[in-house]
Order: sequence, then structure tokens, then C-alpha cells
Amino acid sequence: MARKIISFVLRCRLENVMALGFSATLLLFFLTTRLFRSFELNGHDIIFILLPAGILGVKCLLEMLSSSESPAGENLDTGKYLADFFKPLAIIVRDWFPFLLLSACYYALYTNLMLRVNPHTADTVLSKIDAALLGSQASILLEPWINPWLTDFLSMVYFSYVFTLPGVALYFYLAQEKMIFRRVMMGYLTLMLMGIASYLLIPAIGPESFFANQYTCELNGHPIIHGVDYIMRTGRVGYDCFPSLHVGIPLLLSFYLYHHRRKLFIPALAYVAFMCCATIYMRYHYVVDVIAAFAYVPVAYKLNDFLLARWPGEKITAISTKDEQ
Repeated sequence: MARKIISFVLRCRLENVMALGFSATLLLFFLTTRLFRSFELNGHDIIFILLPAGILGVKCLLEMLSSSESPAGENLDTGKYLADFFKPLAIIVRDWFPFLLLSACYYALYTNLMLRVNPHTADTVLSKIDAALLGSQASILLEPWINPWLTDFLSMVYFSYVFTLPGVALYFYLAQEKMIFRRVMMGYLTLMLMGIASYLLIPAIGPESFFANQYTCELNGHPIIHGVDYIMRTGRVGYDCFPSLHVGIPLLLSFYLYHHRRKLFIPALAYVAFMCCATIYMRYHYVVDVIAAFAYVPVAYKLNDFLLARWPGEKITAISTKDEQ
């Protein structure tokens, strides 16, 4: 029996095994320990993947409803007809579900498990590293540069993170480049799991809260941006500073764009640079969090391809370079 289970697991897609394994571990904590008291969901994290999957689902449903492929006069088996009818939608669910599952678990993990696993925050250590590098805290040094227009711009850059990965993944999916899609999304999953492990070991609340009494200027933007600011602050999870995945995920995407859409590589790097500025200016991260992202991403990139190449289940058989014309 055990051999059959192992054999079945090894035949599955790697992203399914990783996402379901992580979720099962989380469920085990919830059912057997007192560390994990409740499972709470946050729409901010779910929409991260649900948005492109929803767009694809609506597109697929519209195509199915407008289709007139059923030949007249034929007695089709009802079960087979329904199976064929909904097959495109089922494929979308299969391809996107592992990443939706991981995103759904992300917020639940931090609401009540984080500090129960490791109750000692690392803000003191991280801030000391920043002070050794810069002589003070970067967010404090930037106070003379604060103005509403810059706050608005960097708030939008920070918020755009929600659409960056789903947008790139959706582009490759619609272009029918499923192997590249899987490679990009597996890289995201690998980096996310590395980040989660790091957050459990090195929880930190960030400069905004840790140095709240030392700031002399508020990050006040124009009223039009207040809604974006509210979404960002209410949708954030706590203690997820080291490394900055707001920097790490766009940087990881730039690696894949270099190989598959070379002409987008420089704009992608510019976006990463703006995101680095936004995370520090908005007081969400220490400088060392950003530096850590540049160390984590190459490891995740190499580890992802290593795992995909050696997993015995459904593989990415060919990784080709395709520059955008």
C-alpha cells in the first residue's frame, strides 16, 4: 500500500505535491497541536492568483457557451458530453490550483502560528545590520525626501506587486507556452516556501512599527491614493520581512524574462529597482531584507530547475530561449 502511494505521488506534478504537502502539514498543525488555533483567509492573498485564474475561467466559460460543436442528429453520451464540455475549465483549475492553495494558506500561517513557533522577533538584529551598513536606519535617513507625490508613486509601485506575477503568468498561459508558465510558477512556489521557512526562523515586524516613535514625518500622500494605502496595510501579514518577497518575486521574474522575453529584461530590472526603493521608503523593510532577496532568488531559480529536471512525474521537458520579436 505504501509503495502504491509513493508511486502515485511520484507520478504527480511537482507543484501539486509541494502545495498539497505544505497544506497537509499546516492542517496537521491545526488538528494535533495548540500552535495553530484557527485557519483564517485573506482576500488580498487569494486574489493574487484568483484574479488571472478567474479571467481564464470567464474566458473559458464564454467560449463554451458560444460553442456549437455538438453535431446535430448524433446521440451523444451525456456523461461524455459534459466531460468534454467542461474539460477546458478543469485544465485551468488543475494548472492554477496549487498556487491558489499556497496563497490561501499564506495568510492563515501568519495570523496565529508565526510567533508561537518562534516568539523572538529579529528586528533588533536586522536594524543593527542596517545601522552598521548605513550609520542609521534607511527609512529615517529618507525623511528629508518625503513628499506626497513620491509617496503616491512608490505606494502604487508597492501595490502593483499584486498584479506582477499573475500578469506575467497569465501572459505565458494565454500564449499557450505552458512549459514556461509552469517554470515561472514553480519558481514562485519554490521562492515562497523558502521565504516562509525564513519568516518562521527570523520573524520581524519591520521599521514602520519597530521605529514608530522615532519618525518625525508621516508618509502622507494625496487623498486619491488613500484607498490603495488602506488595502496594502489591511492586507499585509505580520512578521514577513526577511527576505523581502516584494523584491524577490519581481527579481525572479526578471530571470525568466531574460531567457524567454529578452526585450523585457531591462524594464523588469527597472521595476525591481523601483520596488527596492518602495519597500524601504514605505518603511516596510530593512535594507538587509532587500539584500537577502538578491541572495534568495538565484538559489530558488537554480533549485527550481534542479527539482523540475529530476522529478519523475510530469516534467518540463524542454526549456527554450525565446526572445520577443
